Amino acid sequence: MQMGKVGEKYDVDFVVSTGDNFYDNGLISEHDNAFEESFTKIYTAKSLQKRWYSELVEIFFVDTTPFVQEYFTEPKEHKYDWRGIGPQKPYVNNLLKDLELALGESTAKWKIVVGHHAIRSVGHHGDTQELVEKLLPILQVNNIDFYINGHDHCLQHISDTESPIQFLTSGAGSKAWRGDIKQTNLRGLNFFYDGQGFMSVKFTQTDATFEFYDVFGNHPVKADGSLSLVVIGDWGRKGTYNQSEVAAQMGRVAEKLNIDFVISTGDNFYDDGLTGVDDPAFEFSFSKVYTAKSLQKQWYNVLGNHDYRGDVEAQLNPILQKIDPRWICKRSFIVDTEIAEFFFVDTTPFVDKYFLEPKHHKYDWRGVLPRERYLSKLLKDLEIALKGSSANWKIVVGHHPIRSIGHHGDTQELIRQLLPILEANDVDMYINGHDHCLEHIISTSSQIQFLTSGGGSKAWKGDIDKNRKDGTKFYYDGQGFMSVELEQTNAKVVYYDIFGKVLHVVNLSKALGSVHAI
Repeated sequence: MQMGKVGEKYDVDFVVSTGDNFYDNGLISEHDNAFEESFTKIYTAKSLQKRWYSELVEIFFVDTTPFVQEYFTEPKEHKYDWRGIGPQKPYVNNLLKDLELALGESTAKWKIVVGHHAIRSVGHHGDTQELVEKLLPILQVNNIDFYINGHDHCLQHISDTESPIQFLTSGAGSKAWRGDIKQTNLRGLNFFYDGQGFMSVKFTQTDATFEFYDVFGNHPVKADGSLSLVVIGDWGRKGTYNQSEVAAQMGRVAEKLNIDFVISTGDNFYDDGLTGVDDPAFEFSFSKVYTAKSLQKQWYNVLGNHDYRGDVEAQLNPILQKIDPRWICKRSFIVDTEIAEFFFVDTTPFVDKYFLEPKHHKYDWRGVLPRERYLSKLLKDLEIALKGSSANWKIVVGHHPIRSIGHHGDTQELIRQLLPILEANDVDMYINGHDHCLEHIISTSSQIQFLTSGGGSKAWKGDIDKNRKDGTKFYYDGQGFMSVELEQTNAKVVYYDIFGKVLHVVNLSKALGSVHAI
């Protein structure tokens, strides 16, 4: 499905498969139903109705399985169909001879070789020594640009240390092997992802761009493993209260950073959420405001208290994705980007006053009641997920602040119920909105950075509790937004005002598993 979306976006010319097309034991005959069940009926998107190539002048497809000696000498319980191969050695020698001749005669701008087995890999199977010894020298001599393979159930990019060859693995079309990485041979490694996904390649006469996508297809995983995003909260006012101006600056920063996605911290539609899935506010406050090309990435949205005052099920309804495919809104959910794991938490049901003192407001509590059971399950699920996470960065996102010196101040219910779980599980950042400001507060009892981005439209000037400044590093009572850049050991958070001016920068460094501001 995600391949189809990317295929449509790039108007692909063809599709390349790196092998292991039919698990576990190939096709039993030309009449095997698995051909349709595993291919024809799966890859149905219109954009994928292109030729799945086995030959192309500048793309050289190589049958790598017969190179591997163990399939002949140690087949274990497996039975291989070697018809057409004959004696292994003559077949391989003839293959190499034909390939070398074809490569030598090629005048193509780009020379790409595709095989099933990896030449270089830090995944489960590692380097294929037979290919390193027999195939690689031919590729190096003939100025090959890319060698693309599967076999290891992962995505990876390794640069050859002796030639310009880029080794690209795209073997994560279904089952993946989490945590299966060899730490002993990391030379040339640029990127490794042990989850499911796929790869796109775009060529021009002078440039080549390849991008790795995760299972959601929502954003490319950058080849260097880094991640960048922008965060906005409390925004949906049909472009008024400078919402459009903030959106314009977000677009400029997003383009500069080549962001992977956008996070919204809630209060997506003022004053009372959406009236239904056909509410024009969805387009007037979202689709027609955030129009910059750089913001046409996935938006991950949590619900705010104002969203609960409308038809809350409307914002959660997947039908909105048909109106604008960027939109993803759920109560509580997880986004795993490999370098970081984001835990989105539905914080509105924690707040007592919305139930005990709703004033003239009416809240849509469908899916939440009984409240105690809902919150208990939410916290239990979050704790299990945090404990099971092996991500380098753990980031929790909610609408309400845990710590704030703004209008609403600290959310006591979150301090009592949510904060202990975050502290016990080494969460690095808690990102929120609700207070219409930008602020950065450091925890005095843990490594957590409390980051507020709630200045998406209307702001509250001068509304600050000057008596509660413990741990406060930055507070801005105007409109703006926030960007986050993540690498394996470093993180950078930047706050911007309505003009795109940098107001505050947070640099974080991982040392021995903990986070330190620098």
